Amino acid sequence: MINKVLSSLYSWILMVVLVIVVITANSFYVVDTLDDLSALEAKLFSTNRIIGAVNKLHVALLRAESGQRGYLLTEDEAYLNEYTQTLNTFAALADEVEVSVFASDSPEQSKRVNDLLALTKEKINRMVEVVELARENNKREALSLLKSDRGLELYNQFEKIFEEVDSSERNIQGTHLANLMKLRRDSVNTLIISSATTLLLIVTIFLLLKINTRENEKHQAELEAINEELEVKIEERTQELSVYSDELARSNRELEDFAFVASHDLQEPLRKIRAFGNRIESGYGDVIDERGKDFLARMLNAAERMSMLISDLLSFSRVSTRGKDFSEVELNTVLNSVLSDLEIAIEEKSAEITVSDMPKIRGDKSQLEQLFLNLLSNALKFQPADIVPKVQVNCAKLDPDSDSVELENILKSDEYQWIKITVEDNGIGFDQTFSEKIFAPFQRLHGRSEYKGTGIGLAVCRRIVERHNGTIAASSEPGNGAKFEIILPLDSEPFGSNNDNGDPSHDA
Repeated sequence: MINKVLSSLYSWILMVVLVIVVITANSFYVVDTLDDLSALEAKLFSTNRIIGAVNKLHVALLRAESGQRGYLLTEDEAYLNEYTQTLNTFAALADEVEVSVFASDSPEQSKRVNDLLALTKEKINRMVEVVELARENNKREALSLLKSDRGLELYNQFEKIFEEVDSSERNIQGTHLANLMKLRRDSVNTLIISSATTLLLIVTIFLLLKINTRENEKHQAELEAINEELEVKIEERTQELSVYSDELARSNRELEDFAFVASHDLQEPLRKIRAFGNRIESGYGDVIDERGKDFLARMLNAAERMSMLISDLLSFSRVSTRGKDFSEVELNTVLNSVLSDLEIAIEEKSAEITVSDMPKIRGDKSQLEQLFLNLLSNALKFQPADIVPKVQVNCAKLDPDSDSVELENILKSDEYQWIKITVEDNGIGFDQTFSEKIFAPFQRLHGRSEYKGTGIGLAVCRRIVERHNGTIAASSEPGNGAKFEIILPLDSEPFGSNNDNGDPSHDA
């Protein structure tokens, strides 16, 4: 089960997502905790500010009253300095109290502060009235006003409201401090849990990686064992193939021996049959009746066809068994030689053959001559009687990038530079369904009475092209001529076995 989990890409993706989710959740919690901490700190600051502002106002009121009483008792102007300074700061202190109370968490605090400020103003106004009476030498009236119950009543009311404001803010301050301590404890606990889960995930992933590594090592060992077993099997198979190769070489030698026997021992009786038949035809033609002459003509035709079949079959087999080593071959020279051999047929049919400039390639010169001889002779042969034969032979280099489709089915397409040679005529053509059949030995699309031949010429062409590591294909439509495309490497070695003894040309 664990092996399936480790080998599944989705399992690893799920684990990575789980790690990301845990880390993201921890991050969000940290950010949320910091936000809560900032909010609590702001509330504590506001509470402290209200408490501080109210206390300052309280202290200022007490100092002003102390300066007032000192002046009335001693008539010393020095006591009025602190009294005057306090009165000068009263407006600023009142503003500070009024502004700070806006941030209070208690909805009743604003009303209390307003009442407190009103009492403070009334208390200060009364102190100013007493001091001014004393300065105007109305000391008795000033003392009478001072000793009245109104001043004490104002202070008692002020002190009561002050204690309510201070107590309320201190309660709120305590609540905020308790929340702060609770947040701290929760943060520590959550940090411990997050650290533990993250550590657990890391350890789990580490263990899974360790297990995966061991599994990989195990699979590697199994692969090495399988490779060793395969190497043994390959070695055994190589030995078997070596035996088969030796057997194939022996079979090829026997085929070559058969070809030698066929070219001499089988052709010799046919030559004698044809020779004696010709003598009978010339020497005893006047004593043989018409039926005998017909039999004699059929015999001579059969002997000639048999000779041609043997010769073409030998030519087909010798493409591989009697091919020569490759050398530098000028295709222009090859085509000029072929056109020279076909000169009489070209003149008889007034044929027009156009050949573009050809490159130099490595190949078997005699086989390349036979290739073009077969293709051009077919182009001249398979023509309607009332049409002048026109044949075009063109050549173009192939680019591995832009012409990759044409090279995709060719062996060693990346090892060589390639050319494409096209031979196109305006002959009778053929149905495209026969495009492969025409390259098989002894396959004919027309009767012997229409066009002569054994049907092995194109099979020889394919063998020659394949020995040169190339391909040949045909395309046509009935009545619209035929087009042969040959793809060859510029510089290659023969495909298959070579033999220096022999020539691929026809045995006459």
